[in-house]
Amino acid sequence: MKKISTLVFALLVAASANNAWADDWHYDFEDFATAFGDNYANSTLELTLNGLTWHVHGVMPSTGSSEYSEDWFNGKKSMRLYGESKKDRKLGPELSNFTLTSPRDIGKVKFSIRQNTLWPTDYDGQVEWIVQWSANGQAWSTVGNSFKANAEVQTIERDVNQKNAYVRIIRADYATLDPSTFTSNTKITNFDDITITDMNGGPQAASLGFSETTVDFGQIGVGKKATQKIAVTYSGVEGVSEPTYKLTGVDTDVYSYTVEKGKEAGTDSITITCQPQHRGNSTAAITASYGDLTATVSLTVTANKARPNILFSGGEGTEDDPYVISCLEDLQELSDSVRGADRDPQAFSGRYFKMSNDIDVQKVTNFTPIGNQLKGAGLENMLAFSGIFDGDGHTVYGVKEYYSSGMSLGLFGIVRDGTIKNLTVAKSSFEGSAAIGALVGLSIGKTTIENCHVASDVTVKATNYAAGLCGSAMPSPEGADSKLTINRSTNAASVEASFAAGILSTNQQVEVQIENSGNMGTINATSYSPGGILAWVYFSSATINNCFNTGSIYKASTEDYGGGILGYSALYNSGNYVTITNCYNAGAISGGSTAMMDPIVPASYIMPGATADGYNTDLLTMSNCYFASDINAAFSPLDGVSTLQSSSMKTEDFTNKLNNGQAAKYWIFVDGLNDGYPVPLGSEATAVKGVEISEGKAPVEMFDMSGRRVNSVSAPGIYIIKQADGKTVKVMKR
Repeated sequence: MKKISTLVFALLVAASANNAWADDWHYDFEDFATAFGDNYANSTLELTLNGLTWHVHGVMPSTGSSEYSEDWFNGKKSMRLYGESKKDRKLGPELSNFTLTSPRDIGKVKFSIRQNTLWPTDYDGQVEWIVQWSANGQAWSTVGNSFKANAEVQTIERDVNQKNAYVRIIRADYATLDPSTFTSNTKITNFDDITITDMNGGPQAASLGFSETTVDFGQIGVGKKATQKIAVTYSGVEGVSEPTYKLTGVDTDVYSYTVEKGKEAGTDSITITCQPQHRGNSTAAITASYGDLTATVSLTVTANKARPNILFSGGEGTEDDPYVISCLEDLQELSDSVRGADRDPQAFSGRYFKMSNDIDVQKVTNFTPIGNQLKGAGLENMLAFSGIFDGDGHTVYGVKEYYSSGMSLGLFGIVRDGTIKNLTVAKSSFEGSAAIGALVGLSIGKTTIENCHVASDVTVKATNYAAGLCGSAMPSPEGADSKLTINRSTNAASVEASFAAGILSTNQQVEVQIENSGNMGTINATSYSPGGILAWVYFSSATINNCFNTGSIYKASTEDYGGGILGYSALYNSGNYVTITNCYNAGAISGGSTAMMDPIVPASYIMPGATADGYNTDLLTMSNCYFASDINAAFSPLDGVSTLQSSSMKTEDFTNKLNNGQAAKYWIFVDGLNDGYPVPLGSEATAVKGVEISEGKAPVEMFDMSGRRVNSVSAPGIYIIKQADGKTVKVMKR
């Protein structure tokens, strides 16, 4: 009898244990802070929460006073999951995730989300998340659609319905992200009240999964090929016989794949080929779709030089075979080479460079300018780039340069007798002491800047002499003739400094020539002489032709001068002159003393022997220039300057006035660029690579949808074409 009782008791205990295992699991995050301990959002931890173990990265307890930081239903606390989380210093980069590592039967996963008040959707502070399950903790399948938090509480439910499975919450675009580029913990979504129900004997759901979550090709040479194979298993979707596959991500040109049917039903074999086109990391992903299910495998490779003795990503540095600049590593190599051990004051003189990709620099904490004088003042510390650098319509973005006492900062710190062309700088910041520009810090000798642009998400700040495009220009140390030429270039960056300008801060050369260019950025002069195009001409000459300013200009000081086109000119030496023709200003001039500023140039105050309404025409020539009288009503026009209402400056009649008497139709309108005002980016008809125009019309100019002028189509998208017949058309490259 005792043995029977013991057996019954054992069976009851076993039944009790099985029932406990089958119970729904729930967690309300009330004790999450205790379980999390004294850690930070970029920590990687294993936490036991109500009996189940979870692997977490990029999370924090939410215990603040804000209503968006607390619980919304049954307590005071919830969990913050960061859309971007810095890499763990010890374990390396990992994406934010909340992953169950205690396998169990999983029926439905249910939880609540709400945006964190610091990162609302309206400010691009939220990212999309997905729920995934795995049979082995390695290969993951997505269940249902992605979701994103907003100001309202949302309840998210996903039917997993798998035995002995794992589950996780992760960013929807996890497969193509590089977490090592995240520099802070941002974009917080709050999660609360998560429930996992048991399967309760129901049928097992359809499944889809790769045999690997990531395929890493390791390190191979540029242009070399490598292949790897992975398997796909799938079953259970009625009416769908097999998955479909798609290659996505940034570097899809690096990878290709072929699919073969497996020997077993419900299996595929995928052969992936990798052939990197440039140095550095290349990422993409293959996504499988099977009914409502999706699964993704990340593809990564790190490419090295094909041969260790070549420079950059290839090329010989000649005009026919330029050095190839394809990645961050190439820019860093160029920077290192210019400031190398030989200390060549004119590095790469006459050598040619050409970019083959847009380049992201944001992972570099403090970029070293290409050419610089970071070791201090003096000619012996001036190391300059003297080559011909062709951006080929590409963009360098994410540059951060902060040198509190540094001079000559920019993507190119110092350029001497060189050329920079067809290049855009975006999403960047530059701050230093003097001669600071987003593109070029200091120009020496005969330098050309052609078709270069600085975007509106760039900031430039200095104590003295800063501009969006080029900080300063100075003559060659040997006294040779020096002339900086800037053509077909624009600035939209915000600039703050004494002697702040949109295109060039100060010129001390024999001559500077700025043509077919303009400023759209905000100019803030902390003390002296702001200028929309040029701040200060210092005992030298300047030609400003076909230029515009639509950015606001502010001068804090009540002393000194400022102008919408030119801020100030010291023309006391014999032979110096300034010419300003075919220019306009539609930006507001404010601050300081209005009497010492002007929408074009304060000529009647800075010229020797000037009167209230006149100036020395032997030193300054102004013709066919205009300013918006409704924006700057306090000013009266000088000789060679007329006024118009700002609305009239957005008409074809105004472009006709600006183009009058010129050999080419420089002034055009470009949709989405310069707030409807004309830009001087037209010319005679020229061929544009990468796109065909209907009816055989040769394009005059081509712009992407952000307004950036491009020479070639390097990516799918919509492009705006200005044709030779004056018509504007949109074309799409697929």
